[in-house]
Amino acid sequence: MIDWITAIIPCHHDEKIYGGSIASVTLDGEIEWRVEKKQQVPGSHESNLNIKSLDDRHILFDGNPAKWLQGHNVFGSDNLIGLVESVMHKLIPILNLTPTDLDFQSWKIGTYDLKRVDCTAMWDLPRRADVRAWLRAAEMQSKSRHGRPVTTGGTLYFGKNSRRWSIKFYCKGDEIEARGHKLPNDIELRDNLIDYADNKLRGELTLRSIQLKEKNLSIASQWNESTPIEQLITYIESLNMSEQFSITPVDLDGLPARLIAVYKLWKEGEDLRALYPKASFYRYRSEFLKLGIDIAIRQPSKPDNVIPLVRVLRPEAIAQIPEWAIDTPLYYDPISSHN
Repeated sequence: MIDWITAIIPCHHDEKIYGGSIASVTLDGEIEWRVEKKQQVPGSHESNLNIKSLDDRHILFDGNPAKWLQGHNVFGSDNLIGLVESVMHKLIPILNLTPTDLDFQSWKIGTYDLKRVDCTAMWDLPRRADVRAWLRAAEMQSKSRHGRPVTTGGTLYFGKNSRRWSIKFYCKGDEIEARGHKLPNDIELRDNLIDYADNKLRGELTLRSIQLKEKNLSIASQWNESTPIEQLITYIESLNMSEQFSITPVDLDGLPARLIAVYKLWKEGEDLRALYPKASFYRYRSEFLKLGIDIAIRQPSKPDNVIPLVRVLRPEAIAQIPEWAIDTPLYYDPISSHN
């Protein structure tokens, strides 16, 4: 989906749009400089877009159009031009815009400059613990042309401070439970959204102005609905992810540390009878049998739940829009909305 757009949109308007100013004032009261801030425009469920006049014929558009239209960004459309056009039509009465016929045509065909575009997708893993395991493994066992990734607040970044492009991965289930990212309480089918996001690994590519120009993607008309996924996969394939991680076939959340350690030894093919006193072995076996696991059955030394990091990110494994969201306000489809 398109997760963020910064663009210069042609649109005639008589009233200047800005959200106040930041100024530097000398001790004598003289203004050294002043910068006009963007105006925040509330959308669905109080999600905001940032809009500012550049002159009376152009505005700076900065924000997440899908989230503004549907109230969340768990999933959404890949139609960049359609999303911007839809938002611009909705902004006309809100900001008293007076677009010309040429402006309308520009929105429709995408003849405007892009300064930043975020492309995102999600992948299903068996459970949320496996998403966290993937992130931990990728932090230690992968790199990009920017070097080794860094983790901040549970998010794994490749090229975090790059002026050209960056990729980040995080657990979507964790994100929508975090302060500042929680879903609105009144959003439709909120529990469905939470359940859908629970086991999702989210990947996001940010393309900035320099990179957009270099890749001939700095004009909106150069994008089609396949471009966001194609770009995301292209940059993911440039990452060096030769190592592996383990999918956990049982939910270990809440288990005591001593049992987690026993489980991991068992999955690695160790003979637990030889490692623990008889009484301890049978005590552990009794506890694991309650989870449907018999540690008396020795595992192969090469467990089948160990898979390459990059295998998780296969294009064909990208999570799709859930059927229960189609034709509801939770999924804004620019094409059907204009029919």
